[in-house]
Amino acid sequence: MIDIKRGRYVDSIAVAWLDKVNHFFNDPSKPWIERKGRRVKFSSYKNRLKFQCLAIVSEYTTDARLRKVCIAQLQYWWRHFDDIILASPASMAAQVKKWQKRKDGKYRLLEALKPVLIWYYDTVSDRIGHELVESLNIKTCPYCNRQFIYTFKGKTPDMKDRPERPELDHFYPKNTYPLYCLSFYNLIPACHSCNHVKSESLIGVNPYSRAFGSKFVITDKKGKNVSPSKIYKLTQKEIGLKLEGKNAEEEANSRVLGLENVYNKHTDFVKELIDKTMAYDAHARKALVESFQGAGLHPRQVYDFVWGRHLMDADYEDRPLSKLTKDMLDLLGIRRG
Repeated sequence: MIDIKRGRYVDSIAVAWLDKVNHFFNDPSKPWIERKGRRVKFSSYKNRLKFQCLAIVSEYTTDARLRKVCIAQLQYWWRHFDDIILASPASMAAQVKKWQKRKDGKYRLLEALKPVLIWYYDTVSDRIGHELVESLNIKTCPYCNRQFIYTFKGKTPDMKDRPERPELDHFYPKNTYPLYCLSFYNLIPACHSCNHVKSESLIGVNPYSRAFGSKFVITDKKGKNVSPSKIYKLTQKEIGLKLEGKNAEEEANSRVLGLENVYNKHTDFVKELIDKTMAYDAHARKALVESFQGAGLHPRQVYDFVWGRHLMDADYEDRPLSKLTKDMLDLLGIRRG
């Protein structure tokens, strides 16, 4: 629903995420694993990961030829580690589409590697996930624009700092596509509701790609559009909402996340907007602008005072329900001066 790229240098943040992930894997912290009753130590998590992957391959198949193919594939992924972390939404979509048509040997190998890869996601996420979300500085959930999502520092019971952050959803679920479990453009800061409702489902619009083009419109309870002239006569109980103009990708988001259902819980908010536009009709708005001109305020600033900053597309994400607000004001003919 919200375009994360708008107003941000997202590519720079992605490169910074890559640097942090590489720092984790190359940190000489002497990680270890328990294997056959003894502790095996490694010079870095990178070498630990390689060892674990090779061990899985050796158990994955006893066929020498297939094992050689698997090792070659592992080496390819290791050489292209940075490319995987920075995989674009388009490149991930293309690969996922191929796997949906045919689950090839690469997919089956990743199935075997999945527990190890997800362990590394969980570990990296716990250590530096808050830094990713903090760098993006997203204020509301990009999937629904209904709830604030902030990073802040809480305290543990022994009064140590504990970074708190919103949840990170995997646009392509990590349990199905573990190759992308640490890929920057696959990690979507999201509210608890959207993350858990979406779960392992696939949706269409990646917030790193674009915002919704469809608009909220007012309907009656049967789902029929209500003309602007009749909107003002509706009671709250008579108001319905739907997203009009959805393409297939937006329909997938709306269906899986239940966007239209949950937005129809906000008809009280819509009714207040309708009443407010009646109170601030053209004459009232003109009088308000004139009364503030002596204070040196531009008409646009006066409009922002009345409606908030929702009339600017770039500020959709600043507050919950701002897309709904903007769509309703457009529908009711309210324009930023």
